[in-house]
Amino acid sequence: SPSPGITDFGVFVDWAQMGDVSRDAAPGKTEYKDLKELKLHARTGQWARNHSQRALVYRQLIKALPCRAVTADAAVYRDIVGNASSKRNPANFPLPEFVDGAAVPLYCLKPESLGSVHAVISCVAGEFPDVSHCPALPAVVSLLMHWSADESQCFEAAGRLLACNEPGRRMLDQTFLAYQSSCMTFGDLAHKYCPAAHKLIVAAATDVLEVYADWQRWVLGDLPFAHAARVMDVFLVEGYKVLYRIALAILKFYRKHKAAGATPRQQDSAGVKADIQVFVRGIGGSVSPDKLLEKAFSIRLFSRKEITLLQLANEKSLQQRGITVRQKRYAHDQLFVKGFYFEKRERRNGAFLSTDWEERKRGGNKLSYFGTGECFVFRMKPEMERYEWVVIKHPELANSTPAGSEQPDEGANGTSDANANSHSLPVETPPTSTTDSAHLSPFLAARHFHLNVRNTSMFMAGSVDSIIIGGGGEGNALYIDSELNHGRTGRCTTFDNPPLCTESFQIALLEVWGFQDAMAT
Repeated sequence: SPSPGITDFGVFVDWAQMGDVSRDAAPGKTEYKDLKELKLHARTGQWARNHSQRALVYRQLIKALPCRAVTADAAVYRDIVGNASSKRNPANFPLPEFVDGAAVPLYCLKPESLGSVHAVISCVAGEFPDVSHCPALPAVVSLLMHWSADESQCFEAAGRLLACNEPGRRMLDQTFLAYQSSCMTFGDLAHKYCPAAHKLIVAAATDVLEVYADWQRWVLGDLPFAHAARVMDVFLVEGYKVLYRIALAILKFYRKHKAAGATPRQQDSAGVKADIQVFVRGIGGSVSPDKLLEKAFSIRLFSRKEITLLQLANEKSLQQRGITVRQKRYAHDQLFVKGFYFEKRERRNGAFLSTDWEERKRGGNKLSYFGTGECFVFRMKPEMERYEWVVIKHPELANSTPAGSEQPDEGANGTSDANANSHSLPVETPPTSTTDSAHLSPFLAARHFHLNVRNTSMFMAGSVDSIIIGGGGEGNALYIDSELNHGRTGRCTTFDNPPLCTESFQIALLEVWGFQDAMAT
C-alpha cells in the first residue's frame, strides 16, 4: 500500500504484474508550465516507474482539456452508480453497442476490476448519448482505471476525453463517420510514410482497407501494458495524431518481422489481421516501449494539419457516398434511406436505395443518375437473390472515365429521351483533381473516385415520368412508369443482374419503406 498521506491510485491494479513500477514513492513533479519539458518527459517515459506521479500528471492533463460547459463528472457517476466497495458483476453492466464488439483488455488490472470497467463504460453510454461509435473506449477506460482512485474518477476522465471541444482537436472517434474516415486516413498515411510495409499488406491481403480497419485496436487493445501506458503518456499530451504515429511504427516493425521469414502468400484479410494481432500482442519480445516511441516520432514531415486535411477529405467523400454521423455500420444490408419492392403475381422484386430521392433535383431538369454503391436490387422468388454494385466484386472496373464524356443522347425533339435509351442519362461527375476534391489523397481517390461512371455507377434516377434503378449495358434493372402501373426489368452493368422477372410486367402491389433519423428531428 502507498505511504501515509498519498492517495492510493492502484486499488484496481494487480501489482504482481506491474514489474518495477513503484506504488508508494513520492509523486515528484506533477505540474508543468513548460510545454517542451512536458513533451520531453512524456516521450522519454519520465513517469513510467512512479505510479502516483503518473496518476497525478494524468489528472492535471485531463483537467486541462477544454470541454463542453455541461459535462458529466465524478459526482454524477456517484449519484447514478455509486462507488462500489465490493466486486461488481460485469454481466450487470453489458457493454453498449457503440463499442462494436470490442472486448475490455484487462492489462494489469485485477480480474475483479473488470466489473468496474464495465460499470464506467455503461454509465458513459447513458450520459453521453451523442457517442454512437467508439470501439476504442473499452481499452481507454481500462487503462485509465490503472491510475484512478475510484470508479467515479475514471468516469470523469473518460468523459472529459469524449467532451473535449477544442477546435481542430479531438481525442477519440465517437461516430461511425469519424471512425471510418480515420481508417481511410491511416491507409493514406501508410501508403505515404510506410511504402514498404504498405506494399507488404497489399501483397498479402485481399482487402487492404479491412486490415487497416484494425489500426486503432493495435494501439488501444493489443499492445502490452508497458507499451500502452507509454502511448497514453504522449496521447494525453499531444493528442490523436500520436495514435497514427504508433500504428505506423507498429506497421514498420511488422514488415521487418515478416521480412525475416518466407515471402508471404496472399490470403484472406482475416488471416492477415490475425497475424498482425499476434505480432502486436507479442511485440515486447523484440521491441521495447522506448524503441516503439522512437520509431513513431522519427517519421518526418508528419503534422496535425496534414492529418486534419486528410480526415476532412475522407469524411466528405464518405458523406457523398451516403455515410452519416449516426450510422453505425457501412454495410449493404444495414441502413438505407428508401426502399421498395414490386409484386407480379408470385414474383417479388425490388431495391434498397442509399440516397433520398430529393437528390434528383440537383441535376435541374435533366434526368440524371445519382446514389452510391450501397444500392442493390433483389428478387424474392423463385429464390432470394441480391445483386449489389458490380465494382464491389470486380474492383478492376473502377477505372477513370473523363467527366466530359458522359453526355445524354438527344432525341428528335432535342431533349434527352431516357425511355428510348437508358444509357443516355448523365451521371453525377465524380471528384477529380480539378474539382472541389483536389485535396483528396491518392489512396482515397484511387479506391473511391476513379470509377467507370458511364457503365458501372448508374444507381438511380427519377422524374415525374419514371423511376429508374440501375443502368448501363442492355437496359435498366428496374423501370417504373409515371402511373406506377407498369414496369420493365433488364440486365444492367451497374448491378450485373439478369432480368428480375418477366421483362415487362404489371405492378400488382408497390410498397415504399423510408427510414428517418429521429435524433435529427
